[in-house]
Amino acid sequence: MNKKGDFDFEWLPGFREMMACQNEEQNTQQETDWGNENLQIESLLPPEQLQQEEQRYWKDYEYFIQMLPMVAREVWIVADALLDQYEYKGSPIYSEYPDKVTILKIADMVYDKLKYREEQEMIQADDEEMIRNPYFVEVSLRDAITPFRTLIQVILHWNINHRRQRYYRRQKVFSTQ
Repeated sequence: MNKKGDFDFEWLPGFREMMACQNEEQNTQQETDWGNENLQIESLLPPEQLQQEEQRYWKDYEYFIQMLPMVAREVWIVADALLDQYEYKGSPIYSEYPDKVTILKIADMVYDKLKYREEQEMIQADDEEMIRNPYFVEVSLRDAITPFRTLIQVILHWNINHRRQRYYRRQKVFSTQ
């Protein structure tokens, strides 16, 4: 066991040299980083811990998705499928300041797939009773900002933020190796 209570990997060829280099980097980072210890600890996690941490993030994310109301979950599913097409290096959703026009264009694509929600005046409730659709909007008002379009934008931004955070975490991990 070493000083951190982890497994002893001293027997591995090159392990001591690697640890010496990491300790040197850690000391120089501590001098320049002004107390940002969490950043240093995360970047030095073994691959197993990184994978466990990523799984924990995903479980937490899935839990919150399951808690969404049915309509919001449907919006999330469509937005997630569309955002999968933007999952590449250099994508506009990963730029430092994403373009608002691009984000609104993605929101419009989500809306086009789900606009039937605003077109049905009456919907069937759980108990087979027909009720007024809370998302129904008169035809003349459908191009304006409606509550349903706002819901789409909120969920889209939430999904983009999740993807950006995941992208930056992975970029940080794989750029140090």
